[in-house]
Amino acid sequence: MSAAAAALAANLNPAVNIAPSPNFLQSGQCTQSGSTWSCQNPCVTSTLTWPSVSNDPACTEYVLGAINVARQAEGLVPMALPSNWYSLTTPEQLFVVANLERTARGLPPYLGINLALSAQAQQAATSYADPSIATGFPIAIDPQGYPAMGGAWSSGFSVLAADYIWMYDDGWGGSVNATFNIVCTSANAAGCWAHRDELLGYDPGFNPGVGLDCANAEMGVGFAVVNGSGSFVDLIEQPKGTAPAMTFTWAANVVPYL
Repeated sequence: MSAAAAALAANLNPAVNIAPSPNFLQSGQCTQSGSTWSCQNPCVTSTLTWPSVSNDPACTEYVLGAINVARQAEGLVPMALPSNWYSLTTPEQLFVVANLERTARGLPPYLGINLALSAQAQQAATSYADPSIATGFPIAIDPQGYPAMGGAWSSGFSVLAADYIWMYDDGWGGSVNATFNIVCTSANAAGCWAHRDELLGYDPGFNPGVGLDCANAEMGVGFAVVNGSGSFVDLIEQPKGTAPAMTFTWAANVVPYL
């Protein structure tokens, strides 16, 4: 890790969880008209249920608003989704959001989506589990001697909601029941902010990830609906040698739309 990256890493995790505002995890005030309901939170359906997954613009903007309040608290610029956002698949959106979080912090973007990595990420999403190292992808070894990979899993109803939990609500919530991150078992547990560390790559002690300086990593992304809830998976690996072929890239499929 470079000196600049090490200095950045020391200040990346929030001191405490940032409560979502607006709180997209609650319905807010709801009113009834005939047999349908309308809630302050537009992600809630007209039957007062949570969707399995939502890409509805009103819901998207609602959760994006919470992300941008959290980013402001970190001194970051607001997240601006690319103009082709609603034409992207859910896995493609996962890739885009991960890079929007990295580039906002001055980190190199992941190059693109790889089929072998996505096969493993999809298997993890279907299994409602964290991803493992993918077969068929030549993985590098990081400076700590570990396979250069990082990954995260989340359940929820939208890509942006998963991103929020990973990036802004991954620490100790004051009690086990109030903490989303199951390996964050106390205020000082090493697993706190683990998903964020994995995706940004800046905790070489507990979560080696792919590192702050990694400029040739690729992603696998997976999405499934399991028991009525969205299951989202990111998998990042640094290749050993030449970067393998990709099906969707940051440079060609995202940058022109930012």
